[in-house]
Amino acid sequence: MILAMVRHGQTHYNARGLVQGRINIPLTDAGREQAKALGKLLKEEGETFDRIAASPLSRALETAYLISKQLKMNQPIYVDHQFVERDFYHLDGTPLETAMPLVRIKNYKHEHYEHDELIMRRILRAVKNLYQEFPSEKILLVAHSHVIKAILMNIDSEKYSFADLIRHLDVIYFEVTDKDIKVINRKGLA
Repeated sequence: MILAMVRHGQTHYNARGLVQGRINIPLTDAGREQAKALGKLLKEEGETFDRIAASPLSRALETAYLISKQLKMNQPIYVDHQFVERDFYHLDGTPLETAMPLVRIKNYKHEHYEHDELIMRRILRAVKNLYQEFPSEKILLVAHSHVIKAILMNIDSEKYSFADLIRHLDVIYFEVTDKDIKVINRKGLA
C-alpha cells in the first residue's frame, strides 16, 4: 500500500497560535486555498489515488474534499476515526508557546493526555488496519501533524521526533507492507 499522508490546511486556531487537538476548528479561507492549491499541484503532477481518506475532524474532511474536487475524484471520502489528532486534553486551546515545550518533553505524561507511547501505538495499529483493508491501494489520507509524526516516530525515533515541523499540506509518502513502513517521498507547497 502507498499511503500519502497530508496535514490539513490552516485553521482559525493555527492562525492564532493555539493548540486545537480534537477541538473541531474549521479551516480559514487561507486553509481552503492551500487545499485547492495542493489538489491542483497533485493533478498537474499526474498523481492518482485509489481512495481519499480523512480523520473525522472537519478540518481534515474539508481539506480532503477540496483536494478530491481538484483531482476530479467523485467517490465518498473514507473517514477513519483512528487517525484523529492526538488528545492534548489539558493543553487544548492554550497558546503553542505554552503547550509545545511540554509536548516536546520525551515521554511527557499528564492525566488524560495521550502521551507519545499511546499515540504511537494507536497510529501504528491504525496504519496496519488500513493496510489489512486496502493492501494494494494508493491512498491519500488527510490527518494531523501529530498523527503523521507518530508514523515517522514508529519508523525511526532517533531520526524523527514530535518536535519536527509538519507544514500544512505537506505530503509524506509511505510504503506499507505486512512487515514494514518506510518513507519513500516527501513534498509540499513551498
